[in-house]
Amino acid sequence: MTRGSDEVPVRPRSRAVALGVAASTVIVLGTSLWAYAGTRGGPEPADYVTDTSEEGTVDQTTELRNGTGDDAGAGGGADTDPALRGAGVELPEGWAEADERTALHDDEEVTVRRYQVDGERVLGESHLSVVLGEDDRIVGVTLLDAGAAGDPDDLPTHDQARETAYNWLARQDSDYLEGLTEQWVDRHDEVVVDAEGRERVIPGVKVKTRHDDGRYAWVIVGAGARIVTFERDVTWDSSAQRRSTQMWLHDRWIAAVEGTGEHPPAPAAVADPG
Repeated sequence: MTRGSDEVPVRPRSRAVALGVAASTVIVLGTSLWAYAGTRGGPEPADYVTDTSEEGTVDQTTELRNGTGDDAGAGGGADTDPALRGAGVELPEGWAEADERTALHDDEEVTVRRYQVDGERVLGESHLSVVLGEDDRIVGVTLLDAGAAGDPDDLPTHDQARETAYNWLARQDSDYLEGLTEQWVDRHDEVVVDAEGRERVIPGVKVKTRHDDGRYAWVIVGAGARIVTFERDVTWDSSAQRRSTQMWLHDRWIAAVEGTGEHPPAPAAVADPG
């Protein structure tokens, strides 16, 4: 079951003018992270997600790698960008940097890098995007590849998704992880358009958490226990019942900011780059 709905439009092609521990879970995570919010009491922030049941196909050559060791982040040119190596990302073959911009993540200046086939920027199609904070921490990363969508039957169970998400977070920022409390775990799908203009669904299981500072973070775990998306330091506008923080990993929101697409409805953030 997914939360909310969305469609990803096919945008006109345009070239970029300028072009981002498996340590013991018991030790690292702490008790709070395993306290699954089964009751989910009180009003709860929603998320901008896709509701769909279409299945995609598996391509084992492309993934956000979950393993540790020397090969994590290797291949496909990932070693050209330390941010990708730090996230354990394998850049698909034939992909290159398509865009780089300086933007805002609430009040923080961030760097947004985007990678696509042949380095051509096309909103709505397969892409790898990374958002880096002022201290070079990974604020967000997503790999949406129509050719490696995965089969929903291969999705992890909720417990498996938790373990995968928290182990990955521990490798990224163990101190940050200790401040997180789980909100819920549920099905979450994304949609991209392939080169032929057909929608492809990337199924996943979302592990939603809240940090001690009041902001939200989540990891979406896909088929084969791949990390599909990670976002952190996200704020919520309770009065408007929508996200406050900009959405630089989300193409429909970006299209609205650039004036090439319709404004996505709540709970998406207002399409304002800040």
